[in-house]
Amino acid sequence: MPHVTPVKLMTRSHDIMNELNTTIRRLVVRLLPITLIVFTTLCDSSVFADEKGDFFESHVRPLLLEKCIECHGPKKQEQGIRLDRRDDVLNGKASEKPLVMPGSPDESRLLQVLQHSQEDIAMPPAGKLEPQSLDAVRQWIADGAVWPETSNLEAEAIARAERWREHWAFQPIKSPDLSSMPAGTNPVDHLIRQRLQSIGLATSPEAPREVLVRRLAYAITGLPPEASDLTAAKACSDSEWPAWKSQYIERLLASPQFGERWARHWLDVARYADTKGYVFTEDREYPDAWRYREWVIRSLNADMPYDEFLKRQLSADRMPGAEDPAQLAAMGYLTLGRRFLNNPHDIIDDRIDVVTRGMLGLTVTCSRCHDHKFDPIPTADYYSLYGVFASSDEPKNEPSTLRLVDKPQPVEPVIFRRGSPGNPGDHVPRRFLTALSASDATFKDGSGRLELANAIADRSNPLTSRVAVNRVWMNLFGRGFVDTPSDFGVRTDPPTHPELLDFLAANFMDQKWSLKALIRLIVSSETWQQRSDFRSDAAAKDPENRLLAHMNRRRLDFEAFRDSVLKVSGRLDATIGGPSADIAADPNSARRTVYARIDRQNLPGVFRTFDLPNPDTHAPLRFQTTVPQQALFQLNNAFLMNRASELAQQAKDFTASGDLTPGIRELFMRILQREPELREVTAAAQFIRQVQTSQQKTGTAAGWSYGYGELDDANKQLVSFTALPTFVDGRWAGGPALPDSKLGWTSLNKEGGHPGGPKLAAVRRWTADADCRVLLVCSVSQEPEQGDGVRFVVVKNSNEILADVVAAHGATTAAAKGVDLKAGETLDFVTHCQANEAHDSFKSQIIITQSVDGKVARVWKSADDFRESEAAEARLDAWAQLAQTLILTNEFLFVD
Repeated sequence: MPHVTPVKLMTRSHDIMNELNTTIRRLVVRLLPITLIVFTTLCDSSVFADEKGDFFESHVRPLLLEKCIECHGPKKQEQGIRLDRRDDVLNGKASEKPLVMPGSPDESRLLQVLQHSQEDIAMPPAGKLEPQSLDAVRQWIADGAVWPETSNLEAEAIARAERWREHWAFQPIKSPDLSSMPAGTNPVDHLIRQRLQSIGLATSPEAPREVLVRRLAYAITGLPPEASDLTAAKACSDSEWPAWKSQYIERLLASPQFGERWARHWLDVARYADTKGYVFTEDREYPDAWRYREWVIRSLNADMPYDEFLKRQLSADRMPGAEDPAQLAAMGYLTLGRRFLNNPHDIIDDRIDVVTRGMLGLTVTCSRCHDHKFDPIPTADYYSLYGVFASSDEPKNEPSTLRLVDKPQPVEPVIFRRGSPGNPGDHVPRRFLTALSASDATFKDGSGRLELANAIADRSNPLTSRVAVNRVWMNLFGRGFVDTPSDFGVRTDPPTHPELLDFLAANFMDQKWSLKALIRLIVSSETWQQRSDFRSDAAAKDPENRLLAHMNRRRLDFEAFRDSVLKVSGRLDATIGGPSADIAADPNSARRTVYARIDRQNLPGVFRTFDLPNPDTHAPLRFQTTVPQQALFQLNNAFLMNRASELAQQAKDFTASGDLTPGIRELFMRILQREPELREVTAAAQFIRQVQTSQQKTGTAAGWSYGYGELDDANKQLVSFTALPTFVDGRWAGGPALPDSKLGWTSLNKEGGHPGGPKLAAVRRWTADADCRVLLVCSVSQEPEQGDGVRFVVVKNSNEILADVVAAHGATTAAAKGVDLKAGETLDFVTHCQANEAHDSFKSQIIITQSVDGKVARVWKSADDFRESEAAEARLDAWAQLAQTLILTNEFLFVD
């Protein structure tokens, strides 16, 4: 081998490296276009894949989770289809067709069912997707149905299914830390102030004494305060006032009127009614319904622990006192619902609803046909409760017609697929809701009603106490911590004051479930006793006053309004308990409104007008409306007019000397419970004198009067009109018994009446109170198959016949429009017999639309306006009009 010097070796290596670099440069130049094309293609593919994956995440994934996973996810796979896992979607089939065919939307079964075609099944069953959502699914499939492998819907679906556990209402009740609360402070005030301070607000000063006395009386008893209590409150020194106030609260809580007021709140929850609803030809009455109402009143007055109060309404037949009819009546909570044409499945559904919404604040009946869309209530839970109530019978024998008893052999329930009894599914045990109980907890004691009652009233149940406290707070403040008092499910907003709600719920149970103790704590707080004056600073930061920087002004509900009118007029019947009274049919009934007869099929219009809830179903709260019909009732209804006239008579007793001031003062003290101001006395006196002068000019009382007379056909006139002398049993007649020795069967009542002989026609007279034009619409009917019918004639001013019709074995109508009358002129509605008066009972309805100066002034209705003269004159006199005006003031209708 030749010798190579280092220099030569280095030179040779350098040459080799140069040749290699030149070769590489030539290769790079030749391969560069190809490399750039491949690199660009790879980059474009990655970008496109990322964009399609982002599209799935942004548009398709949320749709699947929100609309599909409930029925086609980890918990349930209807028709064997899962839409939460990538492989199941991309490789799955439905109806032997590919679930998703990438690139071919119209061939994909998923998109087909989403179209809601009439010839195909429709998904989701709750309703068709929005157009933009359908377009997103179509585009996703057309672009290849890209589903990133990292996109794990299954885990998220499982997490969503368990998210209810984090919801506030399902958390254990936990009392807040009150270690920083100053000694002697009401915890309600401490926690309210903390929330207000967080937004820079404070509570308002205490309300005036007379306001507080009135507020307490209405909140606890639903009645205005006694005049003596108002006087005593004003007379207290500042040091005596707190003790007097506490004693006053105790007296109100101990009064029997407490139970009447708070029972009405619960009867809304219990969907109380005296009738069954439509049940074909079956008797519609629940004759003993009132016994349930009486049980509620007496239980609340006795301060029965709320947990026992609930349990007796579900299972009084299994508790101490099970042989006592008065205690068994508690089960009217279950048995007094609508009968649904006696369909047992709907009756049980109603019972599940009134129990779960009324006591637990959960909408369990949403699971009758499918798992609950939002809350942890599977269909299996619904049918577990269905089995409890299906295992209970309604015996009609003594000791109580309201109770349930267990069947000898309990029902073993099955799930009704899609809610159809004809499509039975899996068996389920009788048990409590799975979200609120151990997984293996089943009912084994008869039907399970007692076990259900115990589970609902168990201290560990986080819902029962919270729901009860929220209802009490709502009834005292006008709005609850939670706006949906019968729905505490996962879609419910958090309470406005979660710590306070939990404190009250825990304290409620610690105080042996005492409703009176709970109410005492709240109404004794400075928060509840503060002024209701508007505050601009609070309105700016808390426009709805949710944080309670001042008290809410409250309008009287119908019961409190009607009872107050009875109280101030001296007519209120203080009897506690007893059967229902038909206050809608009898304008002179003096019973408290809680005792009103409730006909669920034909709920009287006045109840609907004043927002009483529909008794067909459980009522979470009362809506409050302001509609013209309310004002018309207060202006024209016989109940109000009669009470105004009674008040007027009492005021007149103070004006024998001719000085109006004592009578005016008496009306103010009775109705508004205060002395009138000088300007009010002056205005009231001027009003009385003006009305008296106006009425004297007419020379006769205006409005309706009731009498008899003779119709002269030859001269086409009513030759006489004489007032019927006696009002008894809801009718005007010649005497207390029919037939009367002088006037025979001649009589008039709210709905019609009966004529006497040929010269004893029954006459309903209307007298105009002003120059006017009227429109008349009348109907008259004679229903008995016997008899020869009645003749109905409308006569103006006794000598001008406007209408003349005959009703025989049926109904007919009569009308006249554009009838001009002067003040004091009359319209007579004359009903008399044909050949004889036998079987001539008739019904009539007369509507007079009265216009003055081209504007409708009033609509007069013979039935609604029907009154007895012992209670009021045919038209309100000046004093009665003043009394009615004071009743219609906001000062009377609202509580500050």
